[in-house]
Amino acid sequence: METEEKKAKEKITFEKARKFIVAVVLPILLSGAVRAVAIAMFISPNGFAPGGTNGIAVLLEYAFGINSGWFLLALNVPLFFIAFFFIGKREAVVATISMAVSSVLLIVFGLIPGFPVYRPETNAILAAVAGGILSGASLAIMLKCFGTSGGMAVLATVTNKKFKQLNVSWLTFLFDASVVVASFFVYNQGESFTVKLDPVLLALVSLFVTSKVCDLLIQGFKVAYKFEIITTKPDELSAEIFESTHHGVTKMPAVGMFSHEERSMLVCVVRKKQISEVQRILKKYPDTFAYFGSTAEVMGKFLK
Repeated sequence: METEEKKAKEKITFEKARKFIVAVVLPILLSGAVRAVAIAMFISPNGFAPGGTNGIAVLLEYAFGINSGWFLLALNVPLFFIAFFFIGKREAVVATISMAVSSVLLIVFGLIPGFPVYRPETNAILAAVAGGILSGASLAIMLKCFGTSGGMAVLATVTNKKFKQLNVSWLTFLFDASVVVASFFVYNQGESFTVKLDPVLLALVSLFVTSKVCDLLIQGFKVAYKFEIITTKPDELSAEIFESTHHGVTKMPAVGMFSHEERSMLVCVVRKKQISEVQRILKKYPDTFAYFGSTAEVMGKFLK
């Protein structure tokens, strides 16, 4: 009896440990590793610095010739204390550990002879795109699993607490933009007769790709389209939509505030390829008013 209870407790403990590793440890390690690969393989070797603490570390590496991992580690020490006291203990610890993983890996990569780096001979924009994809994936992992990204977002959040009228997203953008502007002067240092705009343009491309990839991964790939239809013939219309698309339709009562006429509003979510089919059905009902738009992600019962 005692043996069975002991086994049950061990099983529960093992299950909790497994869930903790999958939900917390692996995302932190993966996010830090992906970020480090983006910097070491694509960003730093091609002479551009995207925004955030990553960009500052890359600029300092270019200026002083010291591995960016050391600078990234040093930059995140004060940010940890700021986040710890002004934002939240959990967010501070998670973001700092992820950055520490990136820092250690960058230092290790720098010690490996012949570590592979990507330097395109003709089109450096490919490096910016690749770096942006990996940076966006790293950012998405942190935001989706822990709701925090660390770095410049910490300063933006703290500034927002002091100045409520300033939006966190715009503050983050402003801080990132300041790093990109600084990169112009760092990479043009000592250039008397020529001005290099490549570092700035590549940084902007990388930031754009990072943002788009992060949004895509957070929102998911289950993009669909929602129709909202105001009609006086809800039963006939919903029957046709269901027959054609095999998606359910929800009916709700609606009253026109101008005419004060009672009507029904139908809500239906369909796939992209079914938009034209629903539009074809709506043309049969000229007294119907309808509009549709994309949804970020569909959850629950949604027939494929």
